[in-house]
Amino acid sequence: MDRLAALLIALFCLLATVLKVESEGLVYDYYANSCPNAEKIIHDTVYKLYEKKGNIATSLIRYVFHDCFDSCDASVLLESSKGVPAEKESHSQVGMRNGKWINNIKKAVEDSCPGVVSCADVLALGGAAGAQVLGGPAIKLKTGRKDSRVSLKSVADTGIPTPQSNVSFVLDYFSKMGINTEETVALLGAHTIGRAHCVSFEERIYPTVDPKMDPVFASMLKYRCPQQKTGAEPVHFTYFRNDEQSPMAFDNHYYVNLMANQGLLHIDSEIAWDSRTKLFVVEYAKDNALWHKNFATAFTKLSEHNPLTGTQGEVRKHCSYTL
Repeated sequence: MDRLAALLIALFCLLATVLKVESEGLVYDYYANSCPNAEKIIHDTVYKLYEKKGNIATSLIRYVFHDCFDSCDASVLLESSKGVPAEKESHSQVGMRNGKWINNIKKAVEDSCPGVVSCADVLALGGAAGAQVLGGPAIKLKTGRKDSRVSLKSVADTGIPTPQSNVSFVLDYFSKMGINTEETVALLGAHTIGRAHCVSFEERIYPTVDPKMDPVFASMLKYRCPQQKTGAEPVHFTYFRNDEQSPMAFDNHYYVNLMANQGLLHIDSEIAWDSRTKLFVVEYAKDNALWHKNFATAFTKLSEHNPLTGTQGEVRKHCSYTL
């Protein structure tokens, strides 16, 4: 009888812990009991994929940005359904790639803990691992996100800042997530990796070069991205590395380049000139450790933006489709 009572007490405590976690939203080590190795599996799988396909790391970071603009709920990964275009059909998602590999990460977790870990958590943790594998900071994130059952192109069409957005818009956009100016400038430092398609910055070199751009740098961009004929369809696959010196290193060269008037996108250039943001560009150009620290703080806040938790949403088996 004593053993039965002890067992019942233990089960009650476990249930109380689960209910407490569910009611509190995002918490650290959400899967401690249900899938204790989840975070390690995701981390290790990202590293293995990086060894085979390096740019998966940059893609994962970008996916977090594009998923969390409205809610960190993996809606960005869903396919269109029943004639309703999903977020991935939006013009704001041009150039998004490597989504199929996210399902590889999800499968690795599913093989260990079926139906437990959400795609939203896989994506957030994968983005953090992506930054680390490229030489960025180790970022410990809260978990417990659930997956959305809905993804709408119309929401993504108007919700995400574009490369042509101005500083005021971007600062306001991130401030609504609790991310301040210093942290916003740190987040934009993610542009130190990966690449940008010519259509993202062509207005800065054609028909005339932006006077805020280094002329030699502008010539390099023109060589890589010849001017398109009037009326021609934009070429989305031609690109330029965000940081030619170390395109796959999560370092502060982005800010060093901005100081030399070699910002690629409009918003990159503008934060180096705007009085509200220039100070932080200068600081990060001098101090890589400070940038890493503030990026980690900002990325954490981004990853916690308006998630579905508890009984909201679902846990998908495949990240591209609802249950």
